[in-house]
Amino acid sequence: MAMIPPETLELIRTRLDIVELVGECVPLSRAGRNLKGRCPFHQERSPSFIVSPERQTFHCFGCGEGGDAFSFVMKTENLAFTEAAEKLAARVGVVIEADKTLGPEDRARLRMKEALEYAAQHYHALLQRDPAAEAARKYVASRHLNAASVDGFVLGYAPRQGNLVAAARRKGFEEEILMKAGLAAKRADGSPRDYFFDRLMFPIRDGKGSVIGFGGRTLGDGEPKYLNSPESPVFSKSRVLYGLFEGAAAVRKGRKAHLMEGYMDVIAAHQHGLKTACAPLGTALTGEHAMLLKRYADSAVIVFDADAAGQTAAVRGAEVALAAGLGVRVGTVPEGKDPDELLHAKGLEALQGALDAALDLVAFKTELLIKRAGELTPEAKSAVAKDVLSTISQCPDEVLKDEWVRRLALRLGLNEESLRRSGGKAIPQARRGPATAPSPVKVEPIRPADIPTWDLQLLGVLFKTPVSARDVEEAVLDSDAGRAILAGLRAAGPYGEGWGGRLLEALPPAERGAASRLLVDELGYEDPAGVLSAMLDKRRRLKRLKEIEPAVLSMGAGRPVDAGLRDEYQRLVVELKGTKRG
Repeated sequence: MAMIPPETLELIRTRLDIVELVGECVPLSRAGRNLKGRCPFHQERSPSFIVSPERQTFHCFGCGEGGDAFSFVMKTENLAFTEAAEKLAARVGVVIEADKTLGPEDRARLRMKEALEYAAQHYHALLQRDPAAEAARKYVASRHLNAASVDGFVLGYAPRQGNLVAAARRKGFEEEILMKAGLAAKRADGSPRDYFFDRLMFPIRDGKGSVIGFGGRTLGDGEPKYLNSPESPVFSKSRVLYGLFEGAAAVRKGRKAHLMEGYMDVIAAHQHGLKTACAPLGTALTGEHAMLLKRYADSAVIVFDADAAGQTAAVRGAEVALAAGLGVRVGTVPEGKDPDELLHAKGLEALQGALDAALDLVAFKTELLIKRAGELTPEAKSAVAKDVLSTISQCPDEVLKDEWVRRLALRLGLNEESLRRSGGKAIPQARRGPATAPSPVKVEPIRPADIPTWDLQLLGVLFKTPVSARDVEEAVLDSDAGRAILAGLRAAGPYGEGWGGRLLEALPPAERGAASRLLVDELGYEDPAGVLSAMLDKRRRLKRLKEIEPAVLSMGAGRPVDAGLRDEYQRLVVELKGTKRG
């Protein structure tokens, strides 16, 4: 990685607030000294994601992900450490004067992005000028895309007789880089060939504007109709939204995004002035998509195709967005058209009308299920209610949940209290008295299975008084993992703000998860230094008892008796009575 000076990293850490950073993606609520929320890295209904303001770290008790602000940005945005540090430095106003020496992984990622940018310009030039691209130009014209859209989104053409690999190699791009970037594939004989053939090309950009992959639409009868770049060190389709970079300023300004289904929908929307349009890359909306969007917007309107598959996808995507804490509504394009067809036929005003008429998720899903059910028999009402309640339960906003249940009961003609009872614990129950504050959530003591209880207890106390780590010998701990965490704790000083992040950075991956769990442990001690001293003294006496026990038990039966050793043994047994020995 780029050698960013340690003092610069420390300055970034001291200026960051991980609660503010994470809170832009994950709705958080107070849980004792920590905050909790639904994990952004896996789907869950009950919050198990804990953020520690004191330690400036996070840990998920569900999937085990943990770390500091740098780790969070790396994971959520698929960035290398250097890229995450640069992003966070810009956020807090720190100028990085770094040694530009890059490690092998960073050099490879940078070179891949350079190759992908070259490919985008290569394909774009072919679309504009190459005679072989005539069919592609006619297709673009048939979709009513103007020159500004073609240039703005850098649309291109991959020829039937692929020539990118040869051109890129002439520019000095290594075959291995082209393969890793998803621009080349191997033939049966092992030689490289272009990955895309005879397709209209859509460059896909990350949040910084770097080309990280492509979508390609076939211009013939080939399958699949749309082909995306393969997953690579710089590209993951579950973490990027097409058009979000191009419309980021508009999304941020209005704090709203419009999610559509495909490349053409997004480009047409931008062309007609709706710059807030973006789309997942031919896949269902994921939690990572929603988390990405949460950094730019507070709400989203989902506008997918009007057919049954499109409506189902819209509901599923809206549920993911809802669980991430986004306000979400679902719009229906009239006359069964796609958004780009409606835009080119009737203009932005027609689409805007559909967007303004969009229903919130619960209302949309309720009406969709009623329509599909046909006759609303008691059994059908029960099925609709159960399905809609499952959606309501995913909402992190208790006020919204309460209102949605009330409206659902009215729409289905059901008893509201019965409906609330059938929804279980996730649904707010009818209140018969003044509201009371919820009890604070107790974080359970951490017991990682691969670390002995003694090591865990000792490390837990040391994490409350980390400066004491220098006075504890590694031999006191029983496990390699415990000793590794102790060594990392010593190296993490000084123990002001940010030491938790330095600790995790210093640890091997195997121990990092256990340490991140200890960092969010809420067990408190009035006198942690005193508790530590007592624990070490008790450990010393247990060790001494183990050492002398064989000799004392073998005394007599012809063997000499050492009265002093016997008295010491008996005293230790009395002092440690009721404790485990081992």
